[in-house]
Amino acid sequence: MSTTHEILFFGEVLPGHDPATTRAALQGLLKCPADTLERVFSGERVTLRKGLATWQAEHYLSTLTGIGLKVVVEPPLPEMATAQPEPPPAGAAESGRIAPPSPEPQLAQAPALPDAQAASMTCPACGEQQPPRTLCRACSIDMPRYAAAAKAIASDRLGPAPMPRQTTPAADEATGDTPLFGFGLDGRFGRSTYLQSAFLGFAAAVLLMPLMLFLGTPGLLLGLLLLLVLAVWGTRASVLRCHDLGFNGWWSLATLVPAIGFIAALALLLVPGQKEHNAWGPRRRPVGIPALVGALVLAVAGAGVMARFTPDTLPDPSRLAGLKATQHDDEAAFLARYDARRDRLVMYSLTTCGYCTEKRRQFERMGVYVTEYMIDEDSAAEDRLNDRLQRAGITGAIGTPILEVNGQILPNNPSLSILAHHLYGRSDTSARAL
Repeated sequence: MSTTHEILFFGEVLPGHDPATTRAALQGLLKCPADTLERVFSGERVTLRKGLATWQAEHYLSTLTGIGLKVVVEPPLPEMATAQPEPPPAGAAESGRIAPPSPEPQLAQAPALPDAQAASMTCPACGEQQPPRTLCRACSIDMPRYAAAAKAIASDRLGPAPMPRQTTPAADEATGDTPLFGFGLDGRFGRSTYLQSAFLGFAAAVLLMPLMLFLGTPGLLLGLLLLLVLAVWGTRASVLRCHDLGFNGWWSLATLVPAIGFIAALALLLVPGQKEHNAWGPRRRPVGIPALVGALVLAVAGAGVMARFTPDTLPDPSRLAGLKATQHDDEAAFLARYDARRDRLVMYSLTTCGYCTEKRRQFERMGVYVTEYMIDEDSAAEDRLNDRLQRAGITGAIGTPILEVNGQILPNNPSLSILAHHLYGRSDTSARAL
């Protein structure tokens, strides 16, 4: 009975061979996945082949040692000088290759080289032993390039992954945090940042109103300047919001168009921006809930402060320097024609109307007698006013106070110069009496 051999492997590589290249070459021979290869190189006893005839064991020993594996043949092979190769089994002469007898990982078969050929090389892909050449005669692979590629792959697995080359962005660009305050038009605003800027702008605007009235002309000029700054800042927020949507900043002008301005502003507030980088930079990080709530609190507080100033507590705008001259001229022209005994003035007001309060104070200061009806408290006066407006052909939105001068209805808080045109004018008797 002929002796059979098995080839054992304990995870060792022969001196002078690169472990990574050896692993890649063995994986090419076995055609096995990476996890199987890891078990082969675990250091435990692994049977690569078994049930081999002597001449087959010699062939596998030559192939495996050629790629750098340190293997053991059990039982040991006889000395090469005295050993006579056993005849191959039937059918081997026809095929020239031996079919693997075990279901274990298969090695690609190749005919043994003659002992007389001393110079030989082994294909790192299929294990074919052959004279020195570039292309493998069994698998036609470029053996030097394959070995170099296998070595490079092994180096990448063992070494640290190279860092991608990139330029160092600025601090704001690295995080996408376009400054909230400023006038630069580079960058992007998300929906939460846009809403936060709207709250802060509203709060600043309503707090400027009392400042403009109480400080007189200097406050008026300063307030107008600050309102202009707020307008530019608000326009910047709309431009950056358009950038976040991927549009040019000029599209923000659509918010100023009366017919579609509201729809455009609503779209800027509700439509989500682009998630990826675009031509205007990275996406800005969303504003935190505390910051957004803080801006809302400021807006509500500003509105509350403004609501405390009723028309009775606000200064009379006619006392502002620069407006006195025009106001004085209008009052003088009115009083020059006003005759208290002939002219009859009726004013229809609302208890909540600030313009009505200002007009009443003006008449009191000038000494003009006016009969006033509060149409939100006096239903009869409201019905009488509606009847007279209908007969005069006045329809649509009408503002208060509404003045009636000698039977002529004048809506929408008419000025003193308009009222003076409907006065009877002073008679000679009245002038002498004065």
